[in-house]
Amino acid sequence: MKILGFHKLSLVDYPRELCSVIFTSGCNFRCPYCHNKNIVNQTGDFFNEEEVKKVLLSRKKYISNICISGGEPTLQKDLVGFIQSYKEQGFNIKLDTNGSNPKVLKDLLNKNYLDYVAMDVKTDINQYDKIIGEFGYEEQVLESLKLLKNSEIDYEFRTTFVKELMSPKSIEGLKQMVRDSKRFVLQSVKLNDEVLSPKVRMESYSKEEMEKFKGEFTPYVEEIRLNL
Repeated sequence: MKILGFHKLSLVDYPRELCSVIFTSGCNFRCPYCHNKNIVNQTGDFFNEEEVKKVLLSRKKYISNICISGGEPTLQKDLVGFIQSYKEQGFNIKLDTNGSNPKVLKDLLNKNYLDYVAMDVKTDINQYDKIIGEFGYEEQVLESLKLLKNSEIDYEFRTTFVKELMSPKSIEGLKQMVRDSKRFVLQSVKLNDEVLSPKVRMESYSKEEMEKFKGEFTPYVEEIRLNL
């Protein structure tokens, strides 16, 4: 596993639980507001996989949840075996994914290796290329959405709302994508010089506007949350 980030303790990455976070290297999307620029660009110092595992095992009595994030973890060829090794040690696993690799996601679900999945849903599927900077991922994203909706594990879909990238039409399409899902999280964009494309003009919605969006999406999902 190519590990470019490791947080021993997080209070926010695993809903209602303490967790440790492993950040894998590389991503196949280029979302301009991404705040993990070094991980996407694969720059910085890599962590030794065995040293990370040694730390996690030494703290398991206190923290038994691991969030595997990125970048995009499903790009890692040995992800399934990596997760299996932690499941065999009794850890709970949360996967953060952009949904571009439903084959790997399906394998992990079928093997019962995942306890929670957070999938980023960038926008209406017909506008995806405008945000991710790549073409041809629509079918994979829709398949991952379907896999999670039909699964028995806990999951959430989450969308970062950016004024310049979210038209009224795309918001209506997004409602249909997350319809009948277990949980949907509306995220306010966090802008600083460390985002992937700081020169792209981006503006966040106000708290009042985000509350309005929450109300609009509420009829479509079982549970809805705001992350401002």
